Amino acid sequence: MNGPYVTLADSVDDVDATAWERVAADAGAPVHYSPAYLRAYETSPLSPYVSVHYLSAVDAGRTVGLLPCYLQKQGDPYGFLRAVGVPDTDGPALLGHNWYCYDTRIPVRASSPERRDRILDTVLDALVDLAASAGAPVAGLVSVAEGDPVLAVARRKGWRVAPIVTRFQLPLRNLAQHDPYDMYDAYLATLGARTRRTIRQYTRRAAEAGVTTAVEAPHPRFLRTVCELTRRTAAKHGSADMYPESAFIDFVMALGERARVVRVDQEDRTLAAAVVLLDEERLHMWVGGTSHATVDSFSPNYLLWAAEIRHAIDAGKLWVEGGRANQPMKSRHGMTPLPLYACIAPPSS
Repeated sequence: MNGPYVTLADSVDDVDATAWERVAADAGAPVHYSPAYLRAYETSPLSPYVSVHYLSAVDAGRTVGLLPCYLQKQGDPYGFLRAVGVPDTDGPALLGHNWYCYDTRIPVRASSPERRDRILDTVLDALVDLAASAGAPVAGLVSVAEGDPVLAVARRKGWRVAPIVTRFQLPLRNLAQHDPYDMYDAYLATLGARTRRTIRQYTRRAAEAGVTTAVEAPHPRFLRTVCELTRRTAAKHGSADMYPESAFIDFVMALGERARVVRVDQEDRTLAAAVVLLDEERLHMWVGGTSHATVDSFSPNYLLWAAEIRHAIDAGKLWVEGGRANQPMKSRHGMTPLPLYACIAPPSS
């Protein structure tokens, strides 16, 4: 068969895991494309799906591109697609990646931009064909970063490409020039004077109140606490149901070394906790929450952020991924905005 073509698997156990890891690594893809993450989500989905499919682009006998996608009963739980005029968003949708991934891409290994675009074109066609065979009226990609080559390919194919939300990143590359013991202070020096003063003040007050922070491997019992705090925070935005406790615990435990728990405690009381995800280059501030906005004149949330960012620095990560929304807090902590786009195939496809 000439040129790239796509093979389909309906379980992560049926893909060539070594090939997927190689393509994902070469493309700098995030943790969401690792077999560990895909297997965890397949077996313990946080949001139920009808079916999962793994598209592998093959050329000259080698895997050169990949895309996980999910057929969902409700394709637009946040209303992002409806807001940009996509019809049928309340019905089934075949989407890549999933809504818990804020960095959708089609990782590709290609020797030239022309070859890359040909692979991307082939994968997009395969996604449309798969949606048609599944009877899904909506097919596409969500949370694609501004500047990703797939956006230009989708536009040329007549897909609807529209910004839906903003993601936030904190670059840590420039801290490498500092002594490891000074890197967190070097990070603080990049922030505004008011934020820097607030973080140091809260840190001091928390220490005086006997507060401790820790980063540890996840355990089922404490994950219940993390889930409770996460749901409490998500409820403010109407999305608490995105984190069902049983699936949440099973999913995080299945991630193994890819997940860590960050916690802020005062004696036997947990004030804040989060799950962070790890890949080779990044620490992902995935989910978390706090029990109170303020305790003893400090914010547990600020301490949680400080512990997460410090861990990323100590682990030698190049980026902290802050996820979507909550711009004021993320901007104060030095994060830069990155618009995310949805790419939706035309209804007639």
